[in-house]
Amino acid sequence: MDVELDVRVRSIAEAERHIASLAVRVDELERLVRDHAQRFDTLQTPAWRRLVFRLDGWPVRDLNAPAPSWRPWRPWWRS
Repeated sequence: MDVELDVRVRSIAEAERHIASLAVRVDELERLVRDHAQRFDTLQTPAWRRLVFRLDGWPVRDLNAPAPSWRPWRPWWRS
């Protein structure tokens, strides 16, 4: 009887570890999908608007930058 209980406890512990692993993988996939959606949305922006964003300090390489580079006109105008 103790052996059966021990097997069940191990099985439950293994299932919990597997669920935790899957939760981490799902979180990573959600982050990746958000990143791809933002990049795709940025690439669909018209060229003239992307040019204005570049002049305003937004980086060319990192399409999902949190903030633009410093510009002297930043206090009164934001893209």
